[in-house]
Amino acid sequence: MDKRIIIVLIIIIFFAALFAYTRQNITKIGSLNNMQNFTYIGPNGNLSSVKVATLYEKVTDKEFIGGRSLNETVKVLKETRADMIFRGFWIWNAPVPESSDNIPPEIIDLAAKRLNIKPEQVPEFIEKSGLSYKELENTISAIKKEMPGIIFVGALPAQSVGRIEIDPITGKVYNNEDTWDMAFDPQKWNINYTYKGKLLTKDEFQKLEATNNQETFKNGYDYRQAYGYFPDITNPDFQELFLSWAKKQIDSGADAIWIDLLYSQANVLKGMTGDLNHHAVRESYDEASKMVDQIHKYGESKGKHVYVGTWSEPVIDYQGVLPKLDFVTTTPSSEEIYYGKFDEARWSRINMGVKNKFGNIPHFAFIDWGGRPDAPIDVFSQRLSVNEQKEFLKKADEFFSNKNIIFIYPVHGADFWGGVKTRAFGKFTKYDSLAPEFDTYDIIKKLANKKALK
Repeated sequence: MDKRIIIVLIIIIFFAALFAYTRQNITKIGSLNNMQNFTYIGPNGNLSSVKVATLYEKVTDKEFIGGRSLNETVKVLKETRADMIFRGFWIWNAPVPESSDNIPPEIIDLAAKRLNIKPEQVPEFIEKSGLSYKELENTISAIKKEMPGIIFVGALPAQSVGRIEIDPITGKVYNNEDTWDMAFDPQKWNINYTYKGKLLTKDEFQKLEATNNQETFKNGYDYRQAYGYFPDITNPDFQELFLSWAKKQIDSGADAIWIDLLYSQANVLKGMTGDLNHHAVRESYDEASKMVDQIHKYGESKGKHVYVGTWSEPVIDYQGVLPKLDFVTTTPSSEEIYYGKFDEARWSRINMGVKNKFGNIPHFAFIDWGGRPDAPIDVFSQRLSVNEQKEFLKKADEFFSNKNIIFIYPVHGADFWGGVKTRAFGKFTKYDSLAPEFDTYDIIKKLANKKALK
């Protein structure tokens, strides 16, 4: 072959390679600045492939309660390149109906009294708040249409049952007496524990829990007026109701279920008895673990593996049969947030405990809340300036990445203690990164996009 032809071919190959390399990098840079060019791929349902996780509770929130339109929500999820939506739906002492035009009369009556509105206004409230399973199903479907492969994590409380509840699978309504029968009673196991000089009977224990949840009673505690109760995880009726909550979220499109305080009852009884191996502690631990198995079993009946997770603590400290958890979560402490310094010993202990118990399952960290002025999210949002919040997010992302833990970005959600001064958009008692009072959305986007491109 003529030498001149060879030289020409080499030049053509060189410039072709240079063009491809330049185009690839321009695409990367452009995707950071222009999300219209962003084609979402996602982890295709594989939890181990998640790079970017965002907390968005609830995806059905609308402007009425501090959220945004569905199109705006999808835009936010795309801009943050979310592989996983954490706590995308959550219930708490409020029975969730199928839809705004299918609400049992007992639920209408409860909502009207609690919200101080007329019964005929309840359907409109449900519609505006997005608090229905129909809204959840439509929202997940719309998100997955734009972001196929994204993992949606629903969330449930193991430490709370409402005074009035509805089974979303069977439609059965549980009245006040039904749910009171589900409430935890330490004397069920003949445990006579005193607190501040008082024997913790069922009434006294539930009153204490209600007070911790900021409920007040003018004429003394009356279980018929409480918002809800701390349930007994060993009670078959509560187990059935709890599993129906999980099933309905799965039927609505959830790929995973995160259970808040799954082992709280075992922990409470451990504190009362001082014995990790007390039969009440072991029974509560074992029954809680069965909930994990039952959710997995239901997912399999639907032809897919549903991921189940809960807190890393206290489960890593218990002995006995291990629950088949797919992932765990941990929160930075309020002190770590306030001082901007992580407790290396604490995180090493937790990391080692998770690895020893569960191997290399995904481990996530997020800023938790809990209806008290010193909760992590309250410290983060109320005691740190906007710049300090941004600096903490950067510091946390780097710290957890080095620990092989995925930091979940606080995009929307996280309820504040009722007495907070700084509220999202001036009125909502929940954190929102786009609210001008917090203004952390841009740094979250920057961190998320950097992580997505690694």
